[in-house]
Amino acid sequence: MQFSRFVKVYFIGYLMLCCVGNSQATNDNISSLVVETKQGKIRGGMDKNSCVWRGIKYAEAERFGVPKSVKHWEGVKDVVEFGAIAPQAKSSITPDGLQSEDCLFLNVWSPAPDGKKRPVMFWIHGGGFVIGAGSAPLYHGDNLATNGDVVVVTINYRLGPLGFLYFKDSIYGNNSAENNLGIRDQIAALQWVKENIAAFGGDPDNVTIFGESAGGTSVETLLSVNSAKGLFHRAIAESGPPAIIWSPDIAMSVTKKFCSILGLSPNDVSRLKAIPLDSIKAAEEILLAYLVKETNQKVFSPTIDGNVLTSDIFKCMKPDLANKVDIMLGTNKNEATMFASKKLRMVPRTSQELSKYFNEVTSPQSKEQVIAAYENYPHKSGVLDILTDAVFRIPAIRLAECRSMYSSVYMYRFEWSSFLLNLSGMKSFHGLEIPFVFGNNEGHQGRLLRVIATKKLIARLSGEMQQSWINFARYGNPNGTKTEWWKKYTADDRSTMIFSKHSKLVQDPDAKQRKAWEGVCYY
Repeated sequence: MQFSRFVKVYFIGYLMLCCVGNSQATNDNISSLVVETKQGKIRGGMDKNSCVWRGIKYAEAERFGVPKSVKHWEGVKDVVEFGAIAPQAKSSITPDGLQSEDCLFLNVWSPAPDGKKRPVMFWIHGGGFVIGAGSAPLYHGDNLATNGDVVVVTINYRLGPLGFLYFKDSIYGNNSAENNLGIRDQIAALQWVKENIAAFGGDPDNVTIFGESAGGTSVETLLSVNSAKGLFHRAIAESGPPAIIWSPDIAMSVTKKFCSILGLSPNDVSRLKAIPLDSIKAAEEILLAYLVKETNQKVFSPTIDGNVLTSDIFKCMKPDLANKVDIMLGTNKNEATMFASKKLRMVPRTSQELSKYFNEVTSPQSKEQVIAAYENYPHKSGVLDILTDAVFRIPAIRLAECRSMYSSVYMYRFEWSSFLLNLSGMKSFHGLEIPFVFGNNEGHQGRLLRVIATKKLIARLSGEMQQSWINFARYGNPNGTKTEWWKKYTADDRSTMIFSKHSKLVQDPDAKQRKAWEGVCYY
């Protein structure tokens, strides 16, 4: 299986929602706005309803090197076009435009650079740590900034081998290379926000990080990283699997495989640094095909390297690292449907394939305990329900249970679907909540969304979700200052907000299935 096919179907559901392209607001020239950052002055423009600064360079880095601050410049730089994105294969969530290793750019939307201390919402894109960019149209922050009176920041970070290969000193000798570079990039972007966001009308002491899929896992990882403490104050993880973090052994095996594809010995980092980018991308395509077909890893991931990340995310949720950061997290009802494509086959689709997976990761007793709780098993829908819970929902619940002992946790589940989505088998698929959160329901993606939903329903559901996210960023709870609608999640009170045609708070949804996973270790 070729990586090009992998990225075409990895996020197949986004095709219903995304319009690829690096479009620029038509009224950029209406107004030019100059803001002074620590690095120098920049001039932005206007989006539909907000001010926008596109393609701000927040750091620079050599290949496999840590991100470093950008040097100060004289004069005024125009930042009206999105910057280059991380090297990657083409996909439905990859914007058109330049790809470059010099990709550490961010974008800022703000109602005005007026000195007002607005909440800052810092978005980390998903894409399996191999595709995606902060400039994707689905993530444009104009509506969120305008509707919520907040400042929205979206970022690029290094992906794939360039961002997540693992270099262990005992094997790689004295060669200079660093680990978890994609996560280090995110921290560098947060440091830039800490230093500069006040000039854009944002409050550096009220920053909420939020992200989906790999972006959600990034949020959970940043909660576990000591060097990120104090750079953000609240966190929202959408469909971010916290259990996919690599152990050093797994990470090392992936790095060795990548080197072997390139015909290198694993201790020759200097040659790896000098290999042309096209060769790196071609080797990545082969590597990803191998991971999907032969392993349970499937995509790249951060690694427990003993430096940036010292332990798995669950163990790191104690307040000495994660501090008292309030968290909102949740999943979609049918996460696994997106990954069950016949071409992709990233997940088991039959009971026989699922049995093989269970045999590799857990005991026969645990397997029987779990599958007995799913009435629609061994039908395909039951298999996918089990996988949705295994990869997304149950790890999120375990994380919420752990974290709720130290700070406020709010849990949600996105369940809205439609007749066409049900007919296609996609249902409430992975990533479907994103346009509702950002309120990006106009233009091409809006037309596609209206094929599966009425304009009235889109406005109502998007309004509920967007306001909840904004309230959480502003107040630390999704209710805002109104009467409590959404209760905190604890191990005793498993209140979960169900976002659907008729949104409501539910106690312990699908309790039978949740209880079946208790005591089951399968990572």
